[in-house]
Amino acid sequence: MYIHINGELIQQEKASIHPAAEGFAYGYGVFETIKYEDHKIYFMDEHLERLFQSCKTIHIPINYTKENIKQYAMVLVSKNQIHNGVLKINLTKNKDRSDLILTTRENTYTKTHYDKGFKLTFSKGKRNPYAITTSIKSNNYLENLLEKQRAGKKGYEEVIFENVHDYLAEGAISNIFFIKEGTLYTPACECGLLPGIIRAKVISLARELKLKTEIGEYTKKDLMEAEEIFITNSLLEIMPVSQVGDKALDVTKNPITKVLIKEFDTLKPQ
Repeated sequence: MYIHINGELIQQEKASIHPAAEGFAYGYGVFETIKYEDHKIYFMDEHLERLFQSCKTIHIPINYTKENIKQYAMVLVSKNQIHNGVLKINLTKNKDRSDLILTTRENTYTKTHYDKGFKLTFSKGKRNPYAITTSIKSNNYLENLLEKQRAGKKGYEEVIFENVHDYLAEGAISNIFFIKEGTLYTPACECGLLPGIIRAKVISLARELKLKTEIGEYTKKDLMEAEEIFITNSLLEIMPVSQVGDKALDVTKNPITKVLIKEFDTLKPQ
């Protein structure tokens, strides 16, 4: 398996990064995780735009252009020959420059996951909507990972965070949507969440379909009263939810979710 690091394609076991670099020592970096199939990388422009904006927000110098990164990505995807894959682009601070690291891996989500749906539980921790790192995809993912591990041990695939004001925020790896009486709801960015690429696509798609869509502040009670729930991220795209807490949902009876999944597929590059 190969990786691309600082403009050079190398075997991953030969890769190295300076241990004193802030990216390694403090998790001072940002990343994007992008789905691809048959060498087609989905929504690359949107991911790079967010990556560059995140670097600007936390003062990471960028030594490469977006076109450079696109070229490196295509070379890597072609070299590793993964049919259904995940491209990860990582930019980390290293004194007055940055380290650019691109890796690929298999995408492990299958049709079975979508047929069964994901089970959600709630995090014990709270999102801080005022923190700088809340709205960027930073390398500081430890809280997310620990909460997701805790949920996994109890049989749940994802964990939902509320914010310090007890409003719904986001999942450890996803944005959340729910449907009640024909209206689609999702928490506002001000609730303390990463504004996902797929989240934006779904909101836009719902409005094109004339589906009433509300973005605002919602509680756990609102979610528990939902008729349909789904989560989104760049690898899952739109994942139906079959259980939240102790409430079961029938993923064979989620007509609005099914329409959104079908229409979302038309947005992908052919």
